[in-house]
Amino acid sequence: MDKINKKKATAMEESYRAILKNSSLLLVEDDKRVGESFAKVLRLYLKEVFLAHDGEEGFRLYKEKNPDILITDVRMPKLNGIELIKKIRRENSKIPIIITSAYSDQDYLLEAIKLSLIEYIIKPMKEEDLKRVLKESAKQLSNSSNLFFIQEGLFYDYKNKIFIRNGKKVTLTKKEIELVELLLLNRGNLVTKEKIENTLYSYEEAPPSALKNIIFKLRKKLPNDIIKTYGKLGYFIEKE
Repeated sequence: MDKINKKKATAMEESYRAILKNSSLLLVEDDKRVGESFAKVLRLYLKEVFLAHDGEEGFRLYKEKNPDILITDVRMPKLNGIELIKKIRRENSKIPIIITSAYSDQDYLLEAIKLSLIEYIIKPMKEEDLKRVLKESAKQLSNSSNLFFIQEGLFYDYKNKIFIRNGKKVTLTKKEIELVELLLLNRGNLVTKEKIENTLYSYEEAPPSALKNIIFKLRKKLPNDIIKTYGKLGYFIEKE
């Protein structure tokens, strides 16, 4: 039982890392040197990091880039962090938000509590703090994520129609997508060749060897054991 729980925990950790590697983050920090240094660290964990140096620029970048996560300072020129978050929360109630501040100002803390934050962290942010808040952000994103665990190091992203293999994107053709999603819909069960061909070629006759060619190309892109063959009857993807 412990081994099963450990395997599930490892799979979840991988899932969170994969989510972060395919997510963007907006960092709003008025100290340019600190901001650039912090952004460099964040890029180790995330796909994209956008950097703003005041609240107004932060809101403009939020509208322009639509980031998945927000980290913001509190005391900033033009628009402070609390007001920035309030503006964003009027449009987006789900985006994970972290405040970093050099001040444990009671008024700011009381205001921040109302804004559904991941955390309010006093600077400087330690490495363990960063890992914790990013993990919590990934958890929150996973609730609305379309990332589907296949096996260790491999996920299918239903939203973007790609596989993520060891943190790297694997693009698919239209027919490959249709086949993968059909097999995942019936995961653990045999899907006959006839059913697959009827799904992939509903308005035309399936060309000779077309299905074999799709399977062959998919197996080159993915671990070879993902799509199983059941004699001459059809194919399936095993359950976890």
